[in-house]
Amino acid sequence: MDTPGCDAAGRCRRVAPSRVGLVVAVAVITTAMGACADLQQPEVEQVAAAFTRSGADDRCALLAPATVAALEHDESAPCPAALGQVDLPGGQVVSSAVWGDNAQVRLTGDTLFLTRTEAGWKVAAAGCTPQGEAPYLCRLEA
Repeated sequence: MDTPGCDAAGRCRRVAPSRVGLVVAVAVITTAMGACADLQQPEVEQVAAAFTRSGADDRCALLAPATVAALEHDESAPCPAALGQVDLPGGQVVSSAVWGDNAQVRLTGDTLFLTRTEAGWKVAAAGCTPQGEAPYLCRLEA
């Protein structure tokens, strides 16, 4: 019987797993995970673009439920009227990044944060500007 790792006299040695195989497996998994995030990028960019060019009623439909609730509470008005009170610069999509159920879309004049909900991608925060090492400061957020 020919057993892998054993010679003709029956002496066996331990066979080390192939490092090349491990590297290839890690590369395949990493590529697949990256491809999954890449598939989400056009969708988050579409939602961000729609949010920047829509009227107040349509913008409210693109907001995450918690963001709508916070906005209506802060402005003491229904979402469409309350959203009119918030200055959101908007702009064209510059870049996007997706991390699981969260995404960031940078626009020419704004940064949006999105979250994946049962109803699809929704804007969780808008009017966001970086604050160096501190978290973004957002005009609209939950």
